[in-house]
Amino acid sequence: MNNQQKRNELIAAHDNMRSHLYRMIDGLTQELLQKKISDEENSPDILSIIMHIGGAETYCFHKTNHDIAPKFTIEKCEDIHVKLVENTEGIRRVLETCPEDQLNIVLPSQDRGPSVAWCLLRTYQHGLYHTAQIAKIRHMISAPPIEEKPDTWSVAVDSVIDILCRFWND
Repeated sequence: MNNQQKRNELIAAHDNMRSHLYRMIDGLTQELLQKKISDEENSPDILSIIMHIGGAETYCFHKTNHDIAPKFTIEKCEDIHVKLVENTEGIRRVLETCPEDQLNIVLPSQDRGPSVAWCLLRTYQHGLYHTAQIAKIRHMISAPPIEEKPDTWSVAVDSVIDILCRFWND
C-alpha cells in the first residue's frame, strides 16, 4: 500500500466512524441528549459522551504535536455537529499533510510519541466504542427509533478490517 492509499484508508475509517456516530445521535433532542442515565460525574448523559469523544480526539492528536482543533467544548446542543466537523476537518488536514513516517502505526513509547496513524486508529476505536454506548442508551431513554438503513455500523467496523488486510497482505 503506498502512502497516499494509507492516507485515504485512514481518512475513510474516521469518516465511517463519524457517519455511524451521526446516525446514532440523529433525531435526539436537547432533552434526550442531556437526560441523566448515570450517576457518573463525568459521563451522566449522551451529550457528555459526545464531548468525551471529541475531547479525546483533540487530546490524542495534540500529543503527537498535530493539533486538529481548539479544545473540544460544546456550549449548546446545536454546536455538536459543528464541533465534530471541525475535528474531522482537522484530522483530515493532519493526515493529508503529515510526514510519511507518521503513516506507519507506531505505538507510544518512552522514546517517542505515537504516530498520526496510531492516533487515528485509536480515536477511531474509541469513537466507535462510545457510539455503541450511545446506541444502547437510546433504547434505555426511549429515544425515537433509528432507521435500519443505511447500515453505518458494519461499514465503520469493516474499515479497520480493510486496513489490516491491506497492511497484512502487502
